[in-house]
Amino acid sequence: MNRIQLEAHRRTILTKGELSRLRREGHVPGVLYGKGREAQEIYITADSFRQIKGHGSILVDVNLEGERVSAMINEIAYETMKHRPLHIDLHAVNLNEPINAEVPVILEGLQAVESKGAMVQQQTREVTVRSLPTDVPESITHNIANLDVGDAVHARDLTLPAGVTLHTDPEEVICTIAEARSVAPDTETESKDIELGVKEEGEGEQEKE
Repeated sequence: MNRIQLEAHRRTILTKGELSRLRREGHVPGVLYGKGREAQEIYITADSFRQIKGHGSILVDVNLEGERVSAMINEIAYETMKHRPLHIDLHAVNLNEPINAEVPVILEGLQAVESKGAMVQQQTREVTVRSLPTDVPESITHNIANLDVGDAVHARDLTLPAGVTLHTDPEEVICTIAEARSVAPDTETESKDIELGVKEEGEGEQEKE
């Protein structure tokens, strides 16, 4: 599988004005760090950052002004309203040494559960796994279509790819299935509104007379 190639440059001017300029041009400021190397202030070019899709720990190749570095995307911070990328954390890794990584858990079969009059309450959306950087999955999918009210999924129930082990507590609850709540219409309020409306109409007619 071809890895994403990110073009990076060192940041030598560490001011707020320079950060603003980089972001206006679509570049993404960040930091590259790892075992045996000092943390470096960098930025990822706008064109290469557009390759990044989804969330979770992703293995990428960083071309830092001629130096090729294998790194995991540790975190991407986004602006709340516009969802514009603000900062990226890159963790340089040795491809031959196992690492811990946060991986999203995706639940399938939600509609099947809801059709039974139940609702899914997902308590945990990410789990920590351990593997070689090249084996870290982008996500872990678990099908819950056959679950009923009162059932639960724990971290130990997740199926992991070959070469990947669970580092999260096996008893960690991923989701539970509960009875769907039904909301009764507020008929009392509706009837009061109708009464008020009729009364106002009556008062209006008396004034005309």
